[in-house]
Amino acid sequence: YDKFEFKKIDISNKNLLSEAFLKFNPRKVVNLAAQAGVRYSIENPYEYMNANLVGFLNIIELCRHSRTEGLIYASSSSVYGGNSKIPFSLDDRTDNPISLYAASKKSNELIANAYSHLYNLNTTGLRFFTVYGPYGRPDMSILRFIHWIMENKEVKIFGDGEQRRSFTYIDDVIDLLIKVQNCNSDETFNVGNNQTSSLNEVIKIIENFSDKQAKIVNEPRAFRDPDVVLPSLSKSKNNLDWEPKTNIEDGIKSTVEWYSSFQDKIKNFTYIN
Repeated sequence: YDKFEFKKIDISNKNLLSEAFLKFNPRKVVNLAAQAGVRYSIENPYEYMNANLVGFLNIIELCRHSRTEGLIYASSSSVYGGNSKIPFSLDDRTDNPISLYAASKKSNELIANAYSHLYNLNTTGLRFFTVYGPYGRPDMSILRFIHWIMENKEVKIFGDGEQRRSFTYIDDVIDLLIKVQNCNSDETFNVGNNQTSSLNEVIKIIENFSDKQAKIVNEPRAFRDPDVVLPSLSKSKNNLDWEPKTNIEDGIKSTVEWYSSFQDKIKNFTYIN
């Protein structure tokens, strides 16, 4: 694409990030960079502090000094902690995170709120709910399940597999990211699917589209995350005219087809194992 340029920069490196801001002089910034994942944060806490706090501060400071019109950034459904009230509402309390990752994303929201009031910087936080699809993060459940099933490996499930999640297909996320560009106030939105699926249901769908049988191994849940995760999407619908369009069957079908086309290239990637 003529108007696209890629630079590989660690956002915790303020000097390199500053050079990029000076070159591009962005009107708006969309920050989707973070160290993500809940389990990994238990073993590698400093990775989260560098990317999610230092990196985020670098970006929002550069937005302020370059007089950027607005910052759109990734938050997470993890900020709802052990919330048992369904659906998760933007009015729910989010001051009891149950992982370091959740604490880092809640910190992003608090920092953004402070900058909005101090410097009149428009900041928009997006609480993503389990995004999946082609080219997705290899540590996410759907891509890992596809990999394990397609490679005839054991499928590890923490718990009985009946925990339910709002799985959000990447095309729906992109649709929202386009619409939210016009948001010019300090806002937060849930970005998820309005239907939940259990891990066991997800595996059955993958089996159907891959014509393979899963070798399921149930392991104890390492920590107690919510049994059901479902967002309230009323604000996204009312303010952005956005609703997810992709059901779980169609989304997994597309992801399995994508994986199949790249299987020889990615089957030996150690980070997906």
